[in-house]
Amino acid sequence: MDGQKIFVSTVGDDSGDGSEEEPLRTLEKAIDVANEMREDSDKLIEILLREGTYSVTNTIKIINSQKDDPLLKISAYQDEKVTINAGVDIPLSAMSIADSDFTNAIIDKPNAGSVLQYNLKDAQIEDLGEISLRGHLISDEKEAQAELSLNGEVQKLAGWPNGEYTGLIKPTDSNEYGKRTKSGIANGCSFQVNYDRPSQWSKPEQAWLSGTIGPNYEFDYYPVSRFDSEEKRVYLSRGALEKYYTEPYYRFENVPEELDEPGEYYIDRQSGMLYFYPPEDTPKDSVLTITMSTPTLDVSGKAPNSMFRIENSKNIVFENLIFKGGRGSAITGKNNSNIQFINCEINSFGENGIRFDASTDIKISDCKIHDVGQDGILFVSCGNYKTLSPSNIVVSNNDIYNFARLERSYKTGIDFGYRCVGATAANNHIHNGPHAGMIFYGVNNDIYGNEFDNLVTEFSDMDALYCNNSNYPWERGNKIHNNYFHDIGKSSMNGRHQINVRAIRTDNRGCGLNIYENLFYNIGDGGNGNGNNGIGAITAEGTRNRIFNNLFVDCNEAYFNTLQYKEIETADDGTLYPDTIINSSGVEVANTINGAKVADLKKQMENYLPVYGKQFPELYNYFYEHPNMSKTNEFKNNMIINIAIPLSNFNGTQNEEGFRGSQMLTAASGNYVSTSDPGFVSYDNGNLELSSSATLLVEGLPKFEMSSFGIQ
Repeated sequence: MDGQKIFVSTVGDDSGDGSEEEPLRTLEKAIDVANEMREDSDKLIEILLREGTYSVTNTIKIINSQKDDPLLKISAYQDEKVTINAGVDIPLSAMSIADSDFTNAIIDKPNAGSVLQYNLKDAQIEDLGEISLRGHLISDEKEAQAELSLNGEVQKLAGWPNGEYTGLIKPTDSNEYGKRTKSGIANGCSFQVNYDRPSQWSKPEQAWLSGTIGPNYEFDYYPVSRFDSEEKRVYLSRGALEKYYTEPYYRFENVPEELDEPGEYYIDRQSGMLYFYPPEDTPKDSVLTITMSTPTLDVSGKAPNSMFRIENSKNIVFENLIFKGGRGSAITGKNNSNIQFINCEINSFGENGIRFDASTDIKISDCKIHDVGQDGILFVSCGNYKTLSPSNIVVSNNDIYNFARLERSYKTGIDFGYRCVGATAANNHIHNGPHAGMIFYGVNNDIYGNEFDNLVTEFSDMDALYCNNSNYPWERGNKIHNNYFHDIGKSSMNGRHQINVRAIRTDNRGCGLNIYENLFYNIGDGGNGNGNNGIGAITAEGTRNRIFNNLFVDCNEAYFNTLQYKEIETADDGTLYPDTIINSSGVEVANTINGAKVADLKKQMENYLPVYGKQFPELYNYFYEHPNMSKTNEFKNNMIINIAIPLSNFNGTQNEEGFRGSQMLTAASGNYVSTSDPGFVSYDNGNLELSSSATLLVEGLPKFEMSSFGIQ
């Protein structure tokens, strides 16, 4: 052993002593040795991995490592490239031109010799996993199937149509509609279409519908059972077609006859043969990775099957490492403190990049996280929700993209989930995601300096930064400031432009947001009708939302509050929220706020007020302020500039303060609204920093230095 350093090498031996001269072979052995050393040491212990790829076949567990000192650091040696790989690597050069029996069956013939094949059994890959039903609230929650990654980018299952969606003929028989619930999808459904493409597929029962045939903010991934070519009818063995908020659009996946586009692949699960159409100009020395499972051994309850599992541990640093190739998550953990990830890359996983529950002082910085099946980074119940002691979680300077590949709705780049307190997301670049870029819940979270772009590319009624505290109205103190939102709300699916997409939204009359000194640019488009139907920068319709000193440039809408003023009758308890109401049938029923019973919310508020009321005294007034009657939202001292994209009047006229909504419900003043350049450094080149004279047009308006946003 070299002092407090443990060396690991791909040519080492676990019977060695871990010195630089006799390195160990596996990271698992090095962690075992380090844990023994930590029992009797108060000095830094380093596990130094020499250059190369280290294979992981089972979850690496770090459990009950609670010693305050020393710090355990797991890192690459100096600047050497170290990859920890759950998958199986295959050189692209090992593939051969696909057999003619396969390529002749492809409907739209690719160029001769462009589709390659490789028998995965030659790489001892037998377990290919299982393609399974996915979707928010209906998922089978099974581990991801084997996927193909090329140089860190997960490729696309062969399917149709390419680069777009198809639709269906809406039924006239109401019995053909169903409910998108676990029980509602159990027996499947069918629908008529105006195409017969599936009649050319040899195995339609192996195809999967990927898109949405339910509410257009939800993702559906349903198994096909058959296609009736005479009726032109698609049958799903599970699934449901809904009416509510539904304009169906989807594509079919896992269809060998549709392997006709660069980047597509197909795995024959009987023969084990992989077929792949590499993207043009793919380097010949490229490496393919087949993602594999990393089972968690000797664990009670549901096995996380993540590459690393950390529990009841503290003072651990991962630095300068690449994690790749798992069907589960890269790292999961709970009940931890002071765990850091510095300058790491995580790619090609079926579930999350990093997830921690009930943990504090987690730092993730200068990392690249991409091509994961669900969330890039997820925290749940971190910090003390009762006492408001902060989690001190900091996620900063990370590049996060191509997340939510498999579960394509409600999975994000960063998620401060249920009951997170005092977490920070700073100077991250969150981009290229199908649904929300970030979701947050909880109290006293700080979101600043981030760049959000090219998000919500496949859905309607969703937002780049989304929260919903309507069922938890005591959740306050969340700040969104100095961020840059751009290029959002521009997608069309099956010929229909998305609707109701925002940069920021607190949904269902959420309350208490502080949104200030953010830059919003190029949100929506200049079209009429659906091209700017509900597309804009901010929606906040509850109470006590403060929006000030923001810069809106070429946004269809700056701020929108859909509610109209109306008198609310005072309840028996003096509030504006009675516990019960008389419904349309004349029956007395429980009054609710977004599904939560008002009586229950009042009791919960009483429990939280002794602590929460000290920080947020306005909570004492919550049930005495109604979003349809109380003028507690603020829209002040903002600059609204529309040069290339006009303010939209599609859903109602914008008022002189530059927002849409009742001025009886929003205190608005000091806003500057114009269609002229107020003094940008270079509007034509996208540099929207304001001149000193331009900032004087609005009280308190900053310059918006473009270099301050995103990764620093």
